[in-house]
Amino acid sequence: MDRDIPLRDVMVQEVVTGNRDLTVLEAAKLMRKHRVDSIIVVDQGVPVGIITEGDIISKVVSKDTKPSTVELEEIMTTQLVTASPNDSVSEIARKMSRGRIRKIPVVDEGMLIGVVADVDILSVSAEMNSLLAELLEIKMDRGTFSVEGESESSGQGICEKCGDFSHYLSMNDGLMVCESCKEELETMIVE
Repeated sequence: MDRDIPLRDVMVQEVVTGNRDLTVLEAAKLMRKHRVDSIIVVDQGVPVGIITEGDIISKVVSKDTKPSTVELEEIMTTQLVTASPNDSVSEIARKMSRGRIRKIPVVDEGMLIGVVADVDILSVSAEMNSLLAELLEIKMDRGTFSVEGESESSGQGICEKCGDFSHYLSMNDGLMVCESCKEELETMIVE
């Protein structure tokens, strides 16, 4: 993945938001209406929390609490990790991976301007991996590899076998794969 791709190029600008006093029932209706799985909770345009389908299930439904009696402020996640529109996609992908975060609000001068989800980054990465695979095939066709059958390291991205982010991808059996998947594929070939 190219380190120079700014987040502004992959973020979603149409963000579904709600106020702290919005009830879980109202939030669930908004989520269904807009076909999203989360809502960014804002206070005068500033993100202060996030509520996800998982929060609704684990903090309301599983406790048999009536959704119309619970406000978002009571169950929202407030330890928000945010990003700048100028942050690189690879930097944010690493931050999301380390923190096991699926969505990050994008903030400019304190105001919410978008959101980026793991699927947004995966789609960019998949496209980059596909282009990289094509370039490697061209390179292979030209005979530029020094040892036949040996794969060449090609940088970082999302492994096309396991879907995990890796700093070291290589071409193996027509796929861009991480080291552990490469070993697994090589083991399967030997057996």
